[in-house]
Amino acid sequence: MKRLWFFFILFSTLIFAQDKPVKDSIVDHKYLDDQIYFNASYQKLLKLPVNFSKTGFSYNLGMGFIKDLPVNKERNIGFGVGLGYSINAHYFNIKEPTDDLEDTPESIELKSNKIALYMVEIPVQFRFRTSTPLKYRFFRFYPGLLFSYAFAQNHNLRQKEDFNVNDVVDINKFQYGVNLAVGYNQWNFYLYYGFTDLFNETENNPYQIEARELKLGIALFFL
Repeated sequence: MKRLWFFFILFSTLIFAQDKPVKDSIVDHKYLDDQIYFNASYQKLLKLPVNFSKTGFSYNLGMGFIKDLPVNKERNIGFGVGLGYSINAHYFNIKEPTDDLEDTPESIELKSNKIALYMVEIPVQFRFRTSTPLKYRFFRFYPGLLFSYAFAQNHNLRQKEDFNVNDVVDINKFQYGVNLAVGYNQWNFYLYYGFTDLFNETENNPYQIEARELKLGIALFFL
């Protein structure tokens, strides 16, 4: 909860700062669109195995900095490379596989579970925009790749039996996929599709797990 309040306060501060008028009298023909970014997304796991089911509101919050690398004279086409931090929260139910015929579904189902992943991310963007040295509000189309590594994770599993969570749920720490930010000024639609599976197979969970992330939300860019 403290992390959510931190993101909210930072987001509000950046919004008000972005709305202040710019009064520069010097035109910079070698301007850069270096940016602080903020993402807030709803995320869904695709191709869940049969013993997993989605529940609750899964979300992603991310922020970081992207360096602008223009490639043309007008400086409205280029690349962006950055470094950021994100929180991925997944809510789901799990049924632990068992060979005991006396077990009932209620005794082996883990309900209202949450896994939070804390990730370092490297966004790489291909940038198209309608900016000029004097135009601070413009349309942008930024497709790209996102590479992430989960350096920490937190389980909140409400199991009814005493067993090692990692025997059932094993996270694939390295993730990558394609993303897209498209919009006007600081407000942009954000889309991400992961190319890597979120879960690895484990000894006690032998299903072929191909769960991949789909994220839909907003991306905000601040100069």
